[in-house]
Amino acid sequence: MALARFILILFIIFFLIRIVTRFVLKKYVNKMQNQYKDPHHQTQQKKEGDVTIKSSSKQNKKIDHDVGDYVDYEEIDDD
Repeated sequence: MALARFILILFIIFFLIRIVTRFVLKKYVNKMQNQYKDPHHQTQQKKEGDVTIKSSSKQNKKIDHDVGDYVDYEEIDDD
């Protein structure tokens, strides 16, 4: 009788885990689908041969004056 009870409890736990896992996975998949449906993540269709230039943010040159002297130099060709 104890063996039958153990097997019954094992099956009940198995089915509960299966139901909970299915519910959690559905929510996760729906969340990921909604994330990729967001217009921010969509890419635009481009014709072949079109050129697009994405500008990056310009960074100002920062010089730490405590480090030492900054020497501006020019390359000299040895011709």
